[in-house]
Amino acid sequence: TYQDAEQNCFTATPCPNGVGCPAGESCYGIAIPKCVSASPTAAPTDSGPQPTDSPTLSSKPTSAPVIKTAEPSKAPTPNTFFCGETYQDAEQNCFTATPCPNGVGCPAGESCYGIAI
Repeated sequence: TYQDAEQNCFTATPCPNGVGCPAGESCYGIAIPKCVSASPTAAPTDSGPQPTDSPTLSSKPTSAPVIKTAEPSKAPTPNTFFCGETYQDAEQNCFTATPCPNGVGCPAGESCYGIAI
């Protein structure tokens, strides 16, 4: 009926060209203001599946679970070599100075120094 189509317009099968309705149903043109969703309710309107009174049986696993873990990574090697114009410059600015862990790579005018941290 028209009333059924209007009340269920959000869940009814759409038929924009007037065709495509399930058997036994008809297509109705419903104005957009009439096709509004229902107001929210305080409790669910669909109760959903209910728990059983006793546990249900399930099949056992077909094989033991395999748990793969990655090898732990090696601890990082702290860099103690930094670039500076002098040892004191490299030591005082080691948090912002260019690192040179292999003893190379310093900007022009600077050298690589091993700093005791």
